[in-house]
Formats: sequence, structure tokens, C-alpha cells
Amino acid sequence: MVVKHLNTIDFRLIYGTARACHKQDGIRGSKDLRAEIGKFPNSTNERKKMSIKTIRKRIAVVAVSALTAGVFSVSSAPLANAANLTATISLIPSITGAASASTTDADSRQVGWVAATNSAATLTADLMTLDGGDAQTGVCLSTCSLPWKFDRTSDTAGYGVVVTGGTFSSIADSITLTNGSGVLTVNGSRNAVTLAPGATDSSLRGLVTASSSATTMTVSFYQGSSITDIDNVSNGALVGSLTITIAATGVAGAFSASKSSIYTQIPYAVTETASGLLGYDDTTRINNGQRGSIYVSLKDAYSTAITTGTITATATNGSLVSILDTIPAAGMAFGPSSAFASDANGLTGGDAYITVTQPVAGVAGSTTVTIARNGETLATKTLNWSGEITKVELIAASSNTIFKNGGGDADGALGIVYKVSDAAGNAVTMTAHPTITGQTGAFVGASLSGTSNVAVRNLQTSSVGYGNGTLIVPASSLQGAGTFKLRVVNGAGANVDSAEIKGTVANGATNSFTASWDKASYAPGDLATLTITIKDAYGNLMEDGKALTGLVLSVASGFTSVGGLCEATTKVTTGVKKCVYAAGNTDGSYSFSVDMDTATDQAAAVGALKIAGPAVVSNADVLKSIVALIASINKQIQALQKLILKK
Repeated sequence: MVVKHLNTIDFRLIYGTARACHKQDGIRGSKDLRAEIGKFPNSTNERKKMSIKTIRKRIAVVAVSALTAGVFSVSSAPLANAANLTATISLIPSITGAASASTTDADSRQVGWVAATNSAATLTADLMTLDGGDAQTGVCLSTCSLPWKFDRTSDTAGYGVVVTGGTFSSIADSITLTNGSGVLTVNGSRNAVTLAPGATDSSLRGLVTASSSATTMTVSFYQGSSITDIDNVSNGALVGSLTITIAATGVAGAFSASKSSIYTQIPYAVTETASGLLGYDDTTRINNGQRGSIYVSLKDAYSTAITTGTITATATNGSLVSILDTIPAAGMAFGPSSAFASDANGLTGGDAYITVTQPVAGVAGSTTVTIARNGETLATKTLNWSGEITKVELIAASSNTIFKNGGGDADGALGIVYKVSDAAGNAVTMTAHPTITGQTGAFVGASLSGTSNVAVRNLQTSSVGYGNGTLIVPASSLQGAGTFKLRVVNGAGANVDSAEIKGTVANGATNSFTASWDKASYAPGDLATLTITIKDAYGNLMEDGKALTGLVLSVASGFTSVGGLCEATTKVTTGVKKCVYAAGNTDGSYSFSVDMDTATDQAAAVGALKIAGPAVVSNADVLKSIVALIASINKQIQALQKLILKK
């Protein structure tokens, strides 16, 4: 019982409990209870002087004294600072089918333990250690029987161990008695054990076994000077407790799809160690010659590893499989000879690793792997392979066409965007960029960047379907047109080249610019496009990604910028940048001016634009048109009359 605030109601409750106990014949401890209540200060000021810690301890003693006469499910204050006072439960499984409690945890054996379901206690694979009021939870089978041990190094306090939903057996102690005290007592129902004060270097131990009809079992450990006999078993501070859920028959140890992991992993080469482990299916198309890998981790509904049974794997379409109990390593189990495999080493830790070969070497294909345990299908996984590389091509719509002499990764856009594929058109996951070959003209010596800067270089993956990098032209006097090809060496050692790629190399800083509009006159609301073109000293358009350095652009207020301003940091594509404006509603002429930095001094480009709406018709013009129309009609009537009279 933990009390944070004390008031008049607290004392009335305690006093009322004391009176109730006193009136019942046979209830032990009521005298002690009244004595404890008498220790509480009478006045509010006196209670304030008493430390909260002291008050809590006294309330715990009072409450426990009142409630433990034959009832052991009392909640006591946790023991926060009890040095060298711990309760331990061995988690080492028995190999004989019988549990045993030894003087040492390492020699004790449990039966039926499944798993811990929280981490309040200190937990290892072999031991649970409770102290400081730990409230641990876990799961056991209906056959659950756990060895426990209670240690301390004080002869002024007693032990108390209580179980609900189970019974104690094999109770023993290893104690040094002081003046004949330190009496060990087990009650008739075998659900409570005490060791009275007076024993030093004590180690109380035993087995706790779940009752046949129990759905939960709780074992609690107490320590305190008032634990003097079985009637005061929980009259102390709580060292720790373990609450166990008894697993339903057929659930513990049975495969649970939601708790288990069966996932395809990153493919790997025969000379590599498999990567992992992924907690999801990797959908990467497997490269020609690589192996597929499937990770299998079997657990039951309580997240306990399933280590029994036989795992099998069957593959279709000519793939071969093997099952390992460790992560596949370079050169390990790369010679599967059958489309069916069974685990030879058992489920170590509940895990298995399945390697899968390509259905037909050099050809794109797929296989479906069926994974089973003891004949029950657990999962099916489909793996896909690429064939041998047969094609590399430039994705022209996304690639640059003009490159910078002496440029690097920081210059321009992505540069070269490419696709490498097999005969079926499947994109292949690449481990390196294509190389550049067949360079002519200004591209002599050019190469594709090998930088790790992902902003300008990304290797192709089968899922993305393309890769990109920056074409590097070494600093030289070269400029103008040229050609090159992309090259990939496939798994068979053959060179696979792209078609010839044409481009241009710009050399040096911007030397000149031009500025022109798509029209001389615009109607209100029209979009007006200003085209700025920049060239090097040789008349070559400047490279893609070149900035309009030093740009000063002024357009009269009759035109409003649309889609973002053109500024000095704005970059060109194939030497050109288009700036768009919307024409206003006011007719008239509007001036503009364009200037920027050039290697050779150039004057600003200036001029005027016109906005002209539809012509306005006056009333006089309308009247004049009506008179002319009437005169024309009269002439037509006169001509018609003459024609009739002739007849």
C-alpha cells in the first residue's frame, strides 16, 4: 500500500479497520494493530513533522496486519532500498521433464516457462531477478513449475512468500540460526511460506507449481521484521512479484503468423555474405547469377521461439533450395541440388535461412518457394530474377545535352540518366555506373562520375528503373560538338554499348547573351515569353545548369511575372532560359531592359512592348454605317423595280 497524502480520512479508515479486527474472535494481530495506530501523531502539526516515508511504512504495517489473517493477496509498499535482498527464479529448462530447486540458480531447472511479457525485473536467458518491488509478468504452460530462491543478509527481518493459483513444494533453507530462532513454516494449503527473523546468510528456496484449474498464478516475496509466523506472511515490504498467465492448450508452441517473421531478404552474390535481416519483404529483382534468401523466424502467440519440428522448402521452375540455421556466408551452402530441402540442423533459436538459386542461368525468370513446418504450409514467397544484361541506353528526355569543359559534380544538373536492362526489358540493379567509351570531338577523355554524392549520382536499382551521374569533361581547350557511348560489361564478360550519343561542350565563362520576346504586341491577359540565350566565346550554347550570373532584368509594371522570377541564380537548359509574364489590362507601350555579366563587355538589351485591346467604335461611326446600309438597300430595290418593268 503506497500512500501519497495523509488526511483525516486515512486515519479513520485505519482506525475503523482496527476496530473491525478487534471485534472478530480469532483474528490475530489486532493488538499489534492498535499499538501501531497509537504511534501516529495526534495533531496536524505533529503529522507534518513526521516524514512521509515513515508514515508510509507505518500505514503499510497497519494495513497488512489488518488484512493478512488468512488472506494473502494484500498489496504492500515496495521495498526500495534493501541492499543484497533479492528473489530469483531460474528460467533454465529441464531436460528430464521434472523441475528442481537447488541452492544455486544455475543448477535449478524449470518446466513450462514460456516467456516474460514485460521487463520490470532484471531478465537474462537463464534468470529472473526481482527486487525493489518489481512487478514482473509472464506466460507459462499448464504444466508450469518454477524454482525460486529468496536471499538476504540480515537476521532482523523475516521472509514471506505467497502464491495464488498455485502451491509450494520442495521447500528448504540454507540458514545459520541465532539462538534457536529463524523458524521455517509452511501452511497447510502450501500457498504460504515464512522464515522468521533470526537467521543470517539465509537462502530460502523451493518450487512453485500452477494449480490445474488456474488461469493465472502470482507469487509474491515479502521482507520485514513483523513477518514472524505464517499469519504475518505478507506483513512487510514487497520485494517483488511475478504474475503468470497460464497459456491456453494448443496456443503455446503453436505457430503464430502475426508473431513470426518470414521475409525475402536482399539478394546476394555467391562470394558475399547475405545482408540482413529485413523485417519486411525485399521486392528487388534479383540480378542474374545472384541467390535469393528468405529469413524464417517462428514464434507462437506469446512471442516464444519455436525450436521443435522440421522446416521444409520447395521451389518451382527449376530453382534449387537449401536450409541453414545461420545467416548465409560467402561460400556457404551454395551447392543445393534439389528443389526440396529439409532443415538438417533443427530450428536453432527458432530461426532458419533459405537460399534459392536462379531458375535458369542467364535468363529472366521466377520461382515460388513454399515453406512448411511438419507438413503445414507457413508461407509462400515469389522471387524474380533478371537475365543477362543485353542493353544500355540513354534516357534522352531526362539527360543533359550540353556539358562544361573542366566541370565537376557540383556543376549542372544530373547530367546522364541511363537504363540497363536484360533481353526482357527488366531493369537490372547495378553495383557500378556504366563507363564512357568511343569518345570523339570535344568529349575525348570524358568519364561518368564515380562520386558518392547522391545529389548527382544514383546507381540504378530494379525498383527505380534507371540510374544517373554527371559526365565529367577534363579541362582542356576542347569545345563544341562530339559523341560518346555508354558501356556495361555483363556477367558473361561481354561489352554492351549504347547507341552513339551526341552532345556539345561549352568552354569558359558566358561571353554573350541575347534577349527576345515571342511577340511585339500582346492583348490584355496574354502570356508574354522572354527568352534569354547565353553562349561561350566560341558561339556554343552554355552548359546545362549554368546560372544567369549578374542578371539585372527590368520589365515595366504593365507586365507581371508568372511562374517565378528570373534572377541571377536562375539556371539555363541548353543555354536558354524562358521567363514568362502576364500582360495587364491597360493599353500602351512598356519598356524592358536585360543585362548580365559577360566575359566580353556587352550593352544591356533594351526595347519596348505593346499592350493593345480591341478597337473602340464611336457613335458617329455607327450612324455612318447605318446610312450606308440604307442607301445600299435602296439601290437594290430600284434595280429590282427596273427588272420587273422590263418584263
